[in-house]
Amino acid sequence: METKAKFYAGAVPVLLAIAWSIWGPNLGQFFPLMSTDDPSDTGNLKGHMQRFGEQAQNYGHITTLDFFPDPEVFYRDYVRKSVPLVVKGALKHWPAVQKWKNEDYLRERFGHSFFNVHWRNLSDENHPAYVDMPMTDFLDTYRKEKIYMDSTISPEMAEDLTFPGFVACEGLLKMLKQVAMFFNAGWSSTDIHLDVTETIFAQVVGGRHWILTTPRDGKYLYTDDFEPHNGISPVNQEAVDLTKFPDVSKIVIYNTTLEAGDIIYVPEGWFHQVRTKGGAPNIAVAVFINFLWCMWECPDSNDAEYIESCIKLREQKPTELECNIRMEDLTVREVLTKYPYLTPPAMEQWNEKEETDPFLLKSGYEMPMLGLGLGGMPHKDAQTAIPHALKVGYRLFDTDPEDESEAALGSILAQNPYCRREEVFIIVKVHPKHLGKDATKKSIERSLNRLKTDYIDLVLIKAPSCDTQGFECEADEKRGTWQESWEALEELNQTGTVRSIGVSNFKISQLKELLQKATVPVSVLQARFDLIKRNTKLRKFCTKHGIQFMAHSVLGFKWLDEGYPESNPFFDNPRVLTAARKYRTSPATVLLRYAMDRNITVVPKSSNPVHISVNKHAFYIDVDNDPSFMNDLDENFPHMN
Repeated sequence: METKAKFYAGAVPVLLAIAWSIWGPNLGQFFPLMSTDDPSDTGNLKGHMQRFGEQAQNYGHITTLDFFPDPEVFYRDYVRKSVPLVVKGALKHWPAVQKWKNEDYLRERFGHSFFNVHWRNLSDENHPAYVDMPMTDFLDTYRKEKIYMDSTISPEMAEDLTFPGFVACEGLLKMLKQVAMFFNAGWSSTDIHLDVTETIFAQVVGGRHWILTTPRDGKYLYTDDFEPHNGISPVNQEAVDLTKFPDVSKIVIYNTTLEAGDIIYVPEGWFHQVRTKGGAPNIAVAVFINFLWCMWECPDSNDAEYIESCIKLREQKPTELECNIRMEDLTVREVLTKYPYLTPPAMEQWNEKEETDPFLLKSGYEMPMLGLGLGGMPHKDAQTAIPHALKVGYRLFDTDPEDESEAALGSILAQNPYCRREEVFIIVKVHPKHLGKDATKKSIERSLNRLKTDYIDLVLIKAPSCDTQGFECEADEKRGTWQESWEALEELNQTGTVRSIGVSNFKISQLKELLQKATVPVSVLQARFDLIKRNTKLRKFCTKHGIQFMAHSVLGFKWLDEGYPESNPFFDNPRVLTAARKYRTSPATVLLRYAMDRNITVVPKSSNPVHISVNKHAFYIDVDNDPSFMNDLDENFPHMN
């Protein structure tokens, strides 16, 4: 038998369980056919290859009320005794029930707020990627794509909610873990799973059909056999194969359907399968309570003993609940504002996630760690990409004077509603065909005009000469040198026209010469970096001399230009894909985070709004909790220094 620790290894509260369950694979493929007297005779197997629940021989009853019991009664008769409860129509007074079915209201009230969204097709169908998406973008997309909002509620949304009457007291809310929202177009069907918290689930818009089974019936769901995702059953909820999983028919099924305004309490450890109904929009809110948290408190044991230990632990909890402060008349936001000690860590920042601090350059100015590359982007594409990037929080833009990117950025920033000019960090390049003192100054003047600005945050000499990395220049005997261009940049720096200066595609020998010559700090070096070509010596040199390293070609597409066979060497690589699945993100985001963890600035180019949003999620990958996958890329991916 598995130990309790293994049973829950990798299991997390309901957010991850639902994220996996929505897009779970046909899990039955992982298991060999179990023996039966006659495997081909399935005609007498009730519910064979039908939806989960159709196999039941026995049904249980869920207590259903039309009013909230007092918190003390709820605790004594339901929570402590592990008894599910449905309350019908008790939340119809919620402003959310009346207002959230109106998408115009959602746009106007919450359109600017960002939420965590699962996007099925960005990693693979079984491991949806996380995307941070404004409500407006979600509403534009969710009916066309299989995306699912699974996110902590925003502070504004909390104003449309109150805590359900049976939990609206200090004694229970001291155990609060999170208040989350689930929103899709009404297509989801979860796998059969359990949660490691008490779940109070309120249907706001649309409906959901729930099937519950007791913790003791978990032994009939074969969770012991499904090592990749413990706490989730391998039984395919859409077509239960009773030749593989015959014990499913022994389960006692508890059925209920929630409509808007209804609420269900599901105790920790009860397995359940949930299917949305009613089309789009379908919205629910869940309150998660850490009452038992048996996964941490029960001793290691086999699965059957573990379940019994959890039941005994529940029985050992105090028989009565003290409810000194009642809060049913306050909105959720008012409760957590008035009683901040009740705010759980998961909600301390609400839905505002902290990004890594920007780099402080030697010039004294700060440069963001992640930006958007615009070089080579057609003007039409830039007109879409730049506003979206600004909206989702990008503040660093890497341009190229030889295309339309500067003009596109300048025209958009002039009418930008998302931030002030001083909050945006603009990078401009001096092409090697403009080397020389006068030519460099004229190039910068043209960039200033196209960008409609009176200063540039960072100017880089793009290459030390025209024959560097294939840069094409027309024959010009009067062309100057990079040394003369550097003198021009230093003069522009002294006037405030250029705040920081640096170089691109320089070798260590050229950097040494530059450092001996420079009277203004060399702030940035941009050079190639990816999983294969890591430029370790060059990066160490930059670190030693306080030069910020900025990567180009970090996603690996440069290898295609150099004749790499077939496809990008990273996006289909098993190690990269494994890391993407682990961190619930895209392969590109893994590559960006790998670089950022090495203090490298990254400016990936994309005109696709979805990719721009997903790339920004590189900040939020929970690498610290399990760094092994990133470490594997660092140590075992074939590379050159």
